[in-house]
Amino acid sequence: MTYRYKVGQMLELRAAPRHSNRPAGPCEVVACLPHEKGPVLYRVKALDESYERVVDEIDVRPSSVTKTPKGAAEALFSIAVSKR
Repeated sequence: MTYRYKVGQMLELRAAPRHSNRPAGPCEVVACLPHEKGPVLYRVKALDESYERVVDEIDVRPSSVTKTPKGAAEALFSIAVSKR
């Protein structure tokens, strides 16, 4: 099985035409799902959603968005608070 995208890679999710409420926007590949026949599927998590979606490879494209490390914003906030 060959996958175009890797786990952890940031992609741009395309909006679904009319059968779904899937919004367009940046997302992260959480898993590459196994397949034998049919489309290549990925489990992705959008940055502004709390749940994961399964999408077809044609529904995503490479993105220039970079993922912010967890806690980076919190660390900046705690530094600002502790220096007061």
